[in-house]
Amino acid sequence: MKIKFLGTSAAYSNPLPFCNCILCAKARKSGGKDLRKRASLLINENLLIDMNEDLASASYMHNVDTTKIRHWLQTHSHFDHFSPGHLITRMDEFATQNIQPLSLYASSKCIQRMSEKAGKTAWDGVNLFAPEWQSRLSLNVTGVNHGEEFKCGRYLVTALYSAHDVNDGSYLWLVNDNSRRLFYGIDADEKSLREDTLKYLSDNGISLDVVVLDHTYGQVKANDHLNTDSFIAAIQEMKKRHIINDGTKIFASHISHEGTLPHDEFAAFSKQHGYDIAFDGLELEV
Repeated sequence: MKIKFLGTSAAYSNPLPFCNCILCAKARKSGGKDLRKRASLLINENLLIDMNEDLASASYMHNVDTTKIRHWLQTHSHFDHFSPGHLITRMDEFATQNIQPLSLYASSKCIQRMSEKAGKTAWDGVNLFAPEWQSRLSLNVTGVNHGEEFKCGRYLVTALYSAHDVNDGSYLWLVNDNSRRLFYGIDADEKSLREDTLKYLSDNGISLDVVVLDHTYGQVKANDHLNTDSFIAAIQEMKKRHIINDGTKIFASHISHEGTLPHDEFAAFSKQHGYDIAFDGLELEV
């Protein structure tokens, strides 16, 4: 399994445009791994998790051929995770040539929200459930249920519960490419992660090769995302339940400027606690 992090920041990127905190000021000065686009992930060049507004710039910066993407998992429809503008450019009206089919998987609630947002901000009347629109976009759309395991090309994917926005039908994703298993747990909170997702994984005897987990906050209080303490607690719980082992690669992503550290300092800290800090453009093969 090949993995590339296209973005690793929380909702407002890093540094924030008008913030002059120590972290943001240092990021502007040092650049490199301290500059973070909004979180998304590419697997084996053809499976995308979250089509956000930074997709195009990420592809230019990190040498990604987005025309190879055939499968698309959407965690939820919040603005930092979904950009209807990129999707709408698949239509003939934009003189786009040689469009290849793309398959979208998300909750039905999420797909409905995506349609509404696309209709308000990108193109009137979008309905991602309608065959006409799927044809115009060369898009196959599948609404999947919580806990459902389904085939997605060569992948076996499971939609896992997320309490991040239940009205949006938020999901976390388990992806199996027949060689490795990856868990993508962005916009997760400690309670639902422990009581729902980790229970599902342990009850089904699933052992993970790669974990990408929310680390929105550092050493500050957090309720709806993970911070340093809850992130470390989550991976300790995963070990206790035998979901991960010493060989599992664990990465923090969806990182904000609130209570976190410059990348090099953050990476040194995380190493002491058994995980790594992802950065934009990080590529690995497991």
